[in-house]
Amino acid sequence: MAAMSPALAEIHVQTAAGDEARLGDLVDRPTILVIPRYYGCLPCRDYLRQVSERLGEVEDAGAASIGVSVGAAHQARWLAEEQGIRFPLLLDPERRVYDALGLPRKWWVTLNPRGWWNYARAIARGNRQGRIIEPNQLPGLAVLDAEANAVWIHRGRALGDYPKLDRVLAEVARLGAE
Repeated sequence: MAAMSPALAEIHVQTAAGDEARLGDLVDRPTILVIPRYYGCLPCRDYLRQVSERLGEVEDAGAASIGVSVGAAHQARWLAEEQGIRFPLLLDPERRVYDALGLPRKWWVTLNPRGWWNYARAIARGNRQGRIIEPNQLPGLAVLDAEANAVWIHRGRALGDYPKLDRVLAEVARLGAE
């Protein structure tokens, strides 16, 4: 996909500790930006865990990973401390990242059977649902260049709709080859 708004680098997010950070200051190399609906979302947690498990491959490709969500700080801390997510999980309570990337909010999101299939797979992998914070937000993912410009975006169309990690890693490799 074409590059998105350069304003993404100017968006301020919060750390799980409550500190403010400018997204552009956190990105200094190609970065996989995982954008869960919220940190309690079951298939979103599952995807964060999958990215964390393959973080070595991401780093070997010269890239990093970051999560940004409207979710609560205690959920982000729990994911890092108790579930072993090994990359920063940031908070975007104003949904500025969602808006900059055009990630939709739809009232019918929970009616999509594909989303329920994603929930079932996440449960089968041992995930449990957290407190629902944002039921209508769809998830997404962006590959950012070293200047925090989105050079590839996946906009989810159902609960837990994320791209295959091999596809994301291919986009990271392509970016590194340019």
